[in-house]
Amino acid sequence: MTMSATSPRHDSQPANERLLTFDFARGILIILMVLVHVLDFYGDTSTHESVVGSTIGLLASWQVAAWFVFIMGMFITYSGQQTLTTSLKRALGLFALGYALNIARGAIPMWLSLKMGLVTQEQLGNYTPTTELLVVDILQFAGLALACCLLIKHLFPAPKHWIGCALLVTFLSPYLWDITTGWATPDEVLKLFFGNTHQGAMFPLLPWLAYPLAGMVFGCWLKYSNNIQQFFKTSLWIGAALTATGTLLIMTNTDYHMASNMRAGPGMIISLTGGALVFLWLCQRLTQDQSANRFVLLLCFWGRNVTTYYVIQWLLIGWGLMLVGSQQLPQIAAVSAMLVVMVLSHFGVVFWLKVRSIRTMKFA
Repeated sequence: MTMSATSPRHDSQPANERLLTFDFARGILIILMVLVHVLDFYGDTSTHESVVGSTIGLLASWQVAAWFVFIMGMFITYSGQQTLTTSLKRALGLFALGYALNIARGAIPMWLSLKMGLVTQEQLGNYTPTTELLVVDILQFAGLALACCLLIKHLFPAPKHWIGCALLVTFLSPYLWDITTGWATPDEVLKLFFGNTHQGAMFPLLPWLAYPLAGMVFGCWLKYSNNIQQFFKTSLWIGAALTATGTLLIMTNTDYHMASNMRAGPGMIISLTGGALVFLWLCQRLTQDQSANRFVLLLCFWGRNVTTYYVIQWLLIGWGLMLVGSQQLPQIAAVSAMLVVMVLSHFGVVFWLKVRSIRTMKFA
């Protein structure tokens, strides 16, 4: 039988048992995300070069965003059916939220810092409130990628086509990077697809689209699996094989196959995709029979509210720069800031959910 995204579901495993694994996985990634963001923006040179800084860089600098968007792709095919129009509206909302966040966490605090004399334009160099507004971060990418994945799923329902698209993105992207016209407005649009960090494009669509496309295949495979234990065991071996294959490719041409952590080459994309499968297997093992564990429940709560948590932690970090400065904190202070941001983000999520619940009840 040919499996497609529109085939009827045959599954003996309850969905909530599976989703615990993925919420927990996103919860772990949230911890790593906060650690690396606070380190990058608050930690001084000695903190970056310390054992703590080096360990955080090793654990989080390449993997976190790639695995987040892999899981995003998985949910496109695994979760409940929504209409294409509804899902595309959600994609547009994510894209717009990215720019709203740019204003709230970057452009406004920087403008105020300049007006209040906390920093000078000379200290900021080429960075301005306008450049902060136009940064292409993961929410803009997520909106574009979600739209692309939804359209690909709609037009080509067979997973083999998604694999083909993922491979095309993986191997063709390096040849399309840095396309520009020399005109400011078209180049702002082009950097969404082909840009680099110097242009403010942290997550250009190419090559990052490869991860959610691969995640779609994983999600569809999971959706029609009848044995959850065997599914994760098989995915572990596939993940190990992909990681080994990617590593071997990297060894043949390191510069090409690794590129950079914000714009990986083909070998690194394959390796990180394999790593995502291994990571999810580990999360499944850790959450087995742990549905009442408070730590697991906390991380699952964060994972279920990942977008809200992401926005709040960035608001805290962005406005916190006005208090502590950029890359000024020594190791102990930086680690303390990581814990503070993590805790305040948690309570921010709780508060937001309560406010939203009250508003829902009020207008029901």
